[in-house]
Amino acid sequence: MYIIVAVIFVSILITPIVEVFCLGRDRVLLSSTMYNSFRAARESSYSYMYMREIDAVADEEVFLRSFADTFAASYGMYCISPASNPLRFVPMGGDYNDFEVYVDFRDGTADGDAIVTFVTITARSEYKFRTVYMRMLSFGETNPCLLQRTQAYTMKVTN
Repeated sequence: MYIIVAVIFVSILITPIVEVFCLGRDRVLLSSTMYNSFRAARESSYSYMYMREIDAVADEEVFLRSFADTFAASYGMYCISPASNPLRFVPMGGDYNDFEVYVDFRDGTADGDAIVTFVTITARSEYKFRTVYMRMLSFGETNPCLLQRTQAYTMKVTN
């Protein structure tokens, strides 16, 4: 009987530690997915008629579509609104909750007179717990953990 109680007690103690590792893994995955999606969208969305003057002017609709395609492919999701802001992603499987991604564009100037585009991307979702005990604790409307990441990028053309 003591062994059974000890096993249950140890499993209750180890569960939050395992969940912290899973949360850390998902945060790293979100960060790298956002960066890779930005890189793919950046390359496909430059307006080439401005690139001759070394100006980085982006076509926002093309950027959003390319970002949505790459982000959705890396998570195994599909995008409900690929050309509007915020982008909404729905999972095909049950691994993640829905994601909302906000993309903010702002034009500015760089060191010289070249135009650069500043892009701020914010992705957020309620974290879906992996272990049974933590799922039981977050049952209902209260999810204590939010998976959120905000990254700022600069789009510029180098000569």
